[in-house]
Amino acid sequence: MEQELLAKYLDKLDEMLPLFIRRLHQELADSMGNGVTANQFMVMKMINDHGQMTVSDVAEGLSVSLSAVTSQVDRLHRVGVVERRRSEDDRRVVWLELTDEGRKIVATCQAGRLRVIQRYLGQLDDKELQFMIEVYEKIISMMR
Repeated sequence: MEQELLAKYLDKLDEMLPLFIRRLHQELADSMGNGVTANQFMVMKMINDHGQMTVSDVAEGLSVSLSAVTSQVDRLHRVGVVERRRSEDDRRVVWLELTDEGRKIVATCQAGRLRVIQRYLGQLDDKELQFMIEVYEKIISMMR
């Protein structure tokens, strides 16, 4: 029975994920504004959540390549939402921090994300949502 149940889960996951991701990304892009892409937002959110980080820390946290993060950070730095600062202790270390404008953009984007996700997950009751959170936490724990 377990194999059958897992196969059914995979079928539903295959059906739901592309639809969910496509719809979520489109609505998020519409709601975020500011010309910020989803990838740029994820970089900015991670820096915002940690206060300051190195490019390597961001790449590791997002499970992407160093070059991918470096190109995003370069763009974000050019538009003035991320600043680079050399460490006083080790001049080889460059810290990334959000500017005030960057923090405002993250707050605006997070509010937009919450509105979009509310439209879909707001249909679930608290118990169902809590169960989903617990399942995700368990899966994340196993993957780490």
